[in-house]
Amino acid sequence: MTRRLFLFEARRLARHPLVWGAAALVLVLQTYLSRGQQPHWGVDPVHATGLSTCLAAMVLVVTSLAVSRDERHGMPETLAGLPGRAEHRTRAILLAAPLVAGLATAAAMGGYLAIRLATGPAAGRLDPWEPLTAVAVAMLAATLGAAVGRWARRLIAGPMVAAVLGYLIYTNPQNDLLGWWLPVMQDHRADWPDRPSGIHLLYVLALAAAFAGVALLRHRPRLLPAVAVVAALAVAAPAGAVAAASPPVRLPGGGLLGPDTVDRRVFDRFFGPGAHRCSLRNGVTYCAYPGYEPWIPLWEQAVGPAAAVLPAPVRNRLPRVEQTALSWYYGHDGASPLQAPMTWGHPDQRTMLAQGVGLWATGLRDSLTRAAADAPDGTPDGPRGSTTGGTPDGAQGRTPCDARGQARMMLALWIAGQSSPPEPPRMLYADVNLGRQAMLAWGPAEVAYAKLMLAMPGITAKVHTHWDTLTAPDTTIAQALPLLGLPRTHDAPPPPAPCP
Repeated sequence: MTRRLFLFEARRLARHPLVWGAAALVLVLQTYLSRGQQPHWGVDPVHATGLSTCLAAMVLVVTSLAVSRDERHGMPETLAGLPGRAEHRTRAILLAAPLVAGLATAAAMGGYLAIRLATGPAAGRLDPWEPLTAVAVAMLAATLGAAVGRWARRLIAGPMVAAVLGYLIYTNPQNDLLGWWLPVMQDHRADWPDRPSGIHLLYVLALAAAFAGVALLRHRPRLLPAVAVVAALAVAAPAGAVAAASPPVRLPGGGLLGPDTVDRRVFDRFFGPGAHRCSLRNGVTYCAYPGYEPWIPLWEQAVGPAAAVLPAPVRNRLPRVEQTALSWYYGHDGASPLQAPMTWGHPDQRTMLAQGVGLWATGLRDSLTRAAADAPDGTPDGPRGSTTGGTPDGAQGRTPCDARGQARMMLALWIAGQSSPPEPPRMLYADVNLGRQAMLAWGPAEVAYAKLMLAMPGITAKVHTHWDTLTAPDTTIAQALPLLGLPRTHDAPPPPAPCP
């Protein structure tokens, strides 16, 4: 009897439009949200698991309605004459629903990861427990839906439970230690410590087994379901406690940091000896963390054109491009001024590297560091979550270094313009939820002249000829125009206190 009911329920759920519609929604929406970003195996599965709760919610609702079907619209009297009991129907749904839900989630997760793999070189470390957690959460939703349908019996019960759990999971990043007691913890960044994903998967599976036993106990007290519930809870409680005991990520505040303020779980990985793997490409050294080497050619697309227009002696001294964990950034001491982030794909990240080449080559990086050291907060252009490095036009406020009217600022924008169009200063998207703004001011004249230089043939030879003059702090744009053969189109008066 249970076998026939299982086949019936499995076929019914396998054809249910809500289940596969939600699976398609998860696949399409997560692919859309990841557009423009290179695949990251440490982040993509976590985000996809978080979105897969939409599919789990549909499974919970569908299962709760299916298991309570025989309690509605006169069905108890109709089914009373049949040989199969309600317990058989519950058991059949408990076998069919997790199977179908798991297959639908596996199809959505597998399809998404396959699409990401095909969109470009992937980096980071893949945690295999993360996509499996999405499958386990769907199975948990199926058994929870069966328990809700049997014990509550009202049509609204399943949607209400799904809505409450959805809200708790959505706000889960605010729960710190309590967050891992929920089925899904969707908050994660590329340079955070490893997640307790393996033990959390065990916790979710144990909960799924516990709710299956709870659903069966609704019919009559029986030893086997009771023992299953007790055993499942005996596994779930310590597994959840171990996952929740993992210290939450405590991000440092702004300003220069020291090793003592960096989470010890990530310090050795990102700042210890041998943390980088370096390679030389076209005269430039690129250093990536293990697993991120496939992105080096992408960084080269931003740095290479800017480095190619530098005079040979300057190009030979170019610092190495060094990947940096921006969440734990603790100053410039010993670090490269050319810092690649932990994610890649946003146009601002390309701009950030190209501008870094121009500012370093023209000496503006050193001037900025000296000016920042004299500023009240003493903070150079480190990463921030909001704009703290100056006003939108970069000319007022807390910007400690004003390069308006200086020829080297125009030159720096021209160098960066080989890879990214010159633009006014603004906060750049350096990494997920992290912005970076060079605390350096320049105006529309510098941007306009840099664009004019980009359009002029033979300008590179003139730049090389007059390099020392153009990069001198006291050379103004007005003095540089005749050297470069540029017409005067904008006034660029020097500020009262220019960059030293």
